[in-house]
Amino acid sequence: MSTLSAFLPDILLMLYSLVVSILARSLKLIALIIPKLRVQLKDRPQIQEVARDLALERAKFRHCAIFFCSSAGEYEQALPIIARLQAQNDTYVQVLFFSKSGLDYIKARGEKTPCMLVPVTDSIWQWGSLFSALLPTITCVVRHELWPGFLCVARRFGHLYLIDASFSQGERNSRFWGFMRRKLLQNFDHIFAVSQYDFNYFTSSCKLPSASVTVTSDTKYDRVVERARARPEIVKSLRKRFELLAPDGVTHRLVLGSAYLFEVDLLLNALRDTETLIQKWQIIIVPHYLKRANIDAISAKIETEGFRPLRYSTLTDQSAKSKFLIIDKMGMLAEIYGTADAALVGGALHHQVHNVLEPASHGLAIAFGPFYKNSQEAIHLVNVGLAAVVSDGAEFRRWWQGLDSNGQFHRQQMLDATKGLTGAADLIIAKWRQQMDA
Repeated sequence: MSTLSAFLPDILLMLYSLVVSILARSLKLIALIIPKLRVQLKDRPQIQEVARDLALERAKFRHCAIFFCSSAGEYEQALPIIARLQAQNDTYVQVLFFSKSGLDYIKARGEKTPCMLVPVTDSIWQWGSLFSALLPTITCVVRHELWPGFLCVARRFGHLYLIDASFSQGERNSRFWGFMRRKLLQNFDHIFAVSQYDFNYFTSSCKLPSASVTVTSDTKYDRVVERARARPEIVKSLRKRFELLAPDGVTHRLVLGSAYLFEVDLLLNALRDTETLIQKWQIIIVPHYLKRANIDAISAKIETEGFRPLRYSTLTDQSAKSKFLIIDKMGMLAEIYGTADAALVGGALHHQVHNVLEPASHGLAIAFGPFYKNSQEAIHLVNVGLAAVVSDGAEFRRWWQGLDSNGQFHRQQMLDATKGLTGAADLIIAKWRQQMDA
């Protein structure tokens, strides 16, 4: 019985891998009739076909670090650490994406870091082939990607870390998921938690040793601040271009970032009751969805109010000046915030707020809707009086008019509030280096 118990975890993992491999074949058949699924499965590699090339690239470096990211957001969180590792010139970095949108984001921005989609199946055999090619010194999971097959293989090839770790809302809603997540967390050599609250969760609820959990804050703060400073030439170029497009009398710029139609309606409602407000402002709308139909819908709403918006993709040196500009290109929002004075951050009028750190890192005055409790930084900015919560056009207009009349953008206070959250990446790298160079 004791012998069987010793081998039981391995037997279960093999059965699990067999099941997910069979399911993966079924998904390929289902994808023939479901376009969205077909898009997600496209370009996912057969590990055996790419293993040789990966091994040759990895062999040029002393170390290898694998980063498992769900999508573009997690990649952005990992970037401060990736940049520090690459600066040492002794570590090959390989990024794995679960979502195809993450890979699309990388291509749109022209990033140089090696990236690929994860295999269709979470089998120990697929992961074994990949890890045998890369021979990682460290493997890093960013925030939430906890796959049994992946974790089992990763821990056998090197140090396994979880960064930006926090309590998952799914555990509050599902006892089964809570149980499974606590079991999977035991695979990690070390967990870097976002807050003391999360540290208490990992050590008390998950029964992990306190020595294996460190509070570091969140690397996304490092990324936002560093990204704000990373491409000043692009910010300068965009600002110059926007200024050339702005009609006479414009002195300020407002960005609707990650905007839905809700934010566009809010803005237009605010403008209906005051014609003088927009005289000094240029409006830059960066939609959350960049599909043509959504861009057309936004443009139509603006045109109904008597304005003629321009689209970034069609700008030329001969473009007419306009109060409204719609950005229909991916990957520009962080730099566009750098050209502005104020921002209405999308999502919180109907569901949850998007990234408030990007405008904050540029010192912008910020407003967003009432559904912002998903973001700790949004909560913090509201509590210290550096962000406004608006529910309708009237509230937004009063906030906007206040900025226009007294010029109190609180840039330095906003910059200080953002900078005070940074430092996680350096703490994590210091811990890793101790073990990598041991």
